[in-house]
Amino acid sequence: MYGLNLAVGYEDGSIRVFNLLSGEANITFNGHKAAVTALQYDHLGGRLVSGSKDTDVIVWDVINESGLYRLRGHKDAVTQVLFLKEKNLLVTSGKDTLVKWWDLDTQHCFKTLVGHRTEVWGMALISEEKRLITGSADSELRVWDITYIQEEKDPDEPESKKIKESSPGAEENTEEDETLEMDECPEERLVKCSKVGSIMREGRDRVVTLATDRTGKILACHGTDAVLEVFSVLSEEEIQKKLEKKMKKAKKKAKQNSEEEPERSVELSLQEEIQRVTNIRASSKIKSFDLILSPKGELKIVLLLQNNVIESYNLNLSEQVPQAVRASKITIGGHRSDVRTLAFSSDNIAVLSAAAESVKIWNRSTLQCIRTMDCEYALCSLFVPGDRQVIIGTKVSSVLLHATLPRSGNTL
Repeated sequence: MYGLNLAVGYEDGSIRVFNLLSGEANITFNGHKAAVTALQYDHLGGRLVSGSKDTDVIVWDVINESGLYRLRGHKDAVTQVLFLKEKNLLVTSGKDTLVKWWDLDTQHCFKTLVGHRTEVWGMALISEEKRLITGSADSELRVWDITYIQEEKDPDEPESKKIKESSPGAEENTEEDETLEMDECPEERLVKCSKVGSIMREGRDRVVTLATDRTGKILACHGTDAVLEVFSVLSEEEIQKKLEKKMKKAKKKAKQNSEEEPERSVELSLQEEIQRVTNIRASSKIKSFDLILSPKGELKIVLLLQNNVIESYNLNLSEQVPQAVRASKITIGGHRSDVRTLAFSSDNIAVLSAAAESVKIWNRSTLQCIRTMDCEYALCSLFVPGDRQVIIGTKVSSVLLHATLPRSGNTL
């Protein structure tokens, strides 16, 4: 979503862009051969990137309503796509356990992070796009430091030396054996990605959604359960203040112990830079979420649940022990499980629908639910002549008789 435009991917591989004011699909893109699995706008809203089960990544021009280029390289379904704001780069992840970096100026993959043991299900950029976090099918959130090669090159250094030092053999492999990086075009390498550690989730299942708020200060993720894990990402200023405090404590301790040894460098651990704030337990399994951090430090969280309910939570980060408080709950009038039977009233004014947990009577003209009644697992239904009662046949071999609302003329 960008502004008033909402992009939706479909099972047939098509993408439609809806205008939220009119509710109409103004743009349709067709290019994928299988279901669309990932969508993302760039920060200006002029480009849209999509990933699919057909393993292709396509960058679309939203303004001209056309495709720009197709990127091929993944061997399984694409799970996440991210534009970088300051660089014309794209990061993609897939079920093939790979994370790929793409140069959009040349439309080629110049780096692949390999070694994830399972599928990579989610990614997020933090710390002003200087760190990448990847989530897979285990409890480990891997954290990567991003270094842009062009920023660290010496302008007075000969070009031949730059190319030599940027080759894979010129640098030492300081990473663990389980996670490696592979340059597919070393002479044009733009980014270094080195693993700096891991943040452990409490959930043991795979990551479903991993995302940050717009400021990048809050990171949250959830699995296939009902728990949302919230983390706080320290800014560079906050890290510097913590380092200064640590340095003062180290000097004081050295002075008390009369140590004459030179001061050892003081560093923050990854867990100190990315701190766990709290866990939020929803009333049902979480499907997706969104975050908004206000300038006053209050975090607003919206959760979309599997049972078709939306819950909103408030979290005051200024508290010593932040506690999430549910602010509101939106329950729309639909069923919570598959509808098993339908029936029209004799005058076609009312429609009955029944599922595993309830019977609902709808006004056909207004499309509003006017009556909800609890029931067993429904299999068949009908209106009794006169439309004052309905009969429901259930899975447990029982027949239920429910009374509808009193009628006045032709209205329910």
